Amino acid sequence: MGLTETTRKNPFPAKITERTLLNKEGSTKRTYHLTLDLTGSDISYKVGDSLGIFPENPSNQVKKLLNALKKTGQEEITDPRSGSQMTLEHFFTTKANLLRIPLNLHETPLQEILSSFAPLLPRFYSIASAPSRATHTVDLLIATFSYMHEESEQEGITSKFLTETAELHTTPIYIFHHPTPSFTLPTPETPILMIGPGTGVAPYRAFLQERERENAPGENWLIFGERNRTIDFYYESFFRSLQKKEFLRLDLAFSRDQKEKVYVQHKLLEKAPDIWQLIQSGGTVYICGDASRMAKDVTAALHTIAENQGNLSPLEAKHFIKKMRRDKRLLMDVY
Repeated sequence: MGLTETTRKNPFPAKITERTLLNKEGSTKRTYHLTLDLTGSDISYKVGDSLGIFPENPSNQVKKLLNALKKTGQEEITDPRSGSQMTLEHFFTTKANLLRIPLNLHETPLQEILSSFAPLLPRFYSIASAPSRATHTVDLLIATFSYMHEESEQEGITSKFLTETAELHTTPIYIFHHPTPSFTLPTPETPILMIGPGTGVAPYRAFLQERERENAPGENWLIFGERNRTIDFYYESFFRSLQKKEFLRLDLAFSRDQKEKVYVQHKLLEKAPDIWQLIQSGGTVYICGDASRMAKDVTAALHTIAENQGNLSPLEAKHFIKKMRRDKRLLMDVY
């Protein structure tokens, strides 16, 4: 028998085989390295791709809602979206977004209540490993976070599920492959500049594993940033080993290691002549991470570099950066 096709509608139940906290004691962050076992799936990925992961709601939230509805959870219901039969507890655990609970829960027929819940959507994570390193596993870099919702602090549903709730080797993690249209490696001869603070470094670990395997002659340059060097330097030993072999140029921006905060965009401006040279030699520039601020600040720094190093007017620099994007020489994976 062939393998069943894995899709968003038919996700594969992977298992977590490794989960390691990467931040050291004293860090204000909790960022984990995870390895998922794909044995038995048909998933075939390339560097730069992502995984879609369906989370589960915490059991205490599910029980609280069942108690409010005066239900046991064992009631058989029909999922209003898929038409599948399941228990009410399973629906609230895996299918419903419990942050958006409908207002009128009482005197409303149960099946009607279910239709008013927003779906529990998958979260996408960049793959942090090259398939050539391990065919049947995939690595991920997961940051936990919290935020305020209706005057109460909430934790990220998927990150909490992956880093705390799910048990190693036993809890099924329902996943599907999400290929990238263009955020992947160029030819081995092409120089690459990878810009990624925090978990934005995930795909670059995969890129470098692949470039090392093929002994790519093109320059590899990583600009990574986080809060503190001694406690927040993800995959330090791997990157340092490549740097020692002169396979990787490594520039670091640890924002809280000095009085004035230093971010990746500051490193770009500091290394402007070399960055312009890489761009002029046909190199590819990657930006991965936070879309709201980091990506905008890095793009602005690239505009400044084009103006100052290329003797371009602001308008010419703008067109130059746009052309880089059209030519897929400036690629972004931002969220």
